[in-house]
Amino acid sequence: MIMKRVLFERVLPVLAAILLSLSFADAQEKGGKAVSTEYMTENELPDAAAYLPAPSKPGEPLFAGDLAYYEWSKALRATDRGLLAREDADDALAKMVQRFEPAVGILISQENTPNLYRLLSKANRTASNATRKAKKHYNRVRPFVQFSEPSGIPESEESYAGSASYPSGHSTRGWTMALILSELLPDRSQEILHIGYEFGTSRVIVGYHYESDVQAARIAASAAIAVMHSDKVFLKDMKKAKKELLRAGLR
Repeated sequence: MIMKRVLFERVLPVLAAILLSLSFADAQEKGGKAVSTEYMTENELPDAAAYLPAPSKPGEPLFAGDLAYYEWSKALRATDRGLLAREDADDALAKMVQRFEPAVGILISQENTPNLYRLLSKANRTASNATRKAKKHYNRVRPFVQFSEPSGIPESEESYAGSASYPSGHSTRGWTMALILSELLPDRSQEILHIGYEFGTSRVIVGYHYESDVQAARIAASAAIAVMHSDKVFLKDMKKAKKELLRAGLR
């Protein structure tokens, strides 16, 4: 009898965990289809490799602009703007929304603004899909690798050295967020767009991207947002986020 009770006590937590996982899986499905964490896949979005021009190379006339921005950026790394650029390198959603909160006017979080937070999370994942083909196609070397010089974030160089520079993924996600928040809060769009723009500039300052990488990223983000507006789920989520902001007294 004692052995049966001990066995039951050991098995019960396992059974509870299994039931919990099954209920979570059920909650993740609607109509037999798993709930997506993005609005559009890589293949559903415009191919940035098809509409963006090839990035310039050292020695080509257009590369002079990228080089000028690169030299300009190195002088800022020891300043307050350089410190902000380092902070912008953390593109986790929870960190990114903090940058926009002063312009938006409220705390953006899963607890405080669940609809808005979910919208931005799915849009950011979609934005990452928007540049993947172009990155693979052009495979541009990052500035700090090209010039064999220290970047503004030396501790991350090893993990980024082998990845492509064009277009900038960070900048695409930052500009995507700025465009969405501006549409939801047009009266605050000027401040929001400024933050989104500076988020891209930060990538130039730390030496992880050329200026043309960031410019291409803003185009890719704009293209992705335009196509996302054809998605019914995205439009529905935009309405939910707008109502949430209205309830918070924001227009």
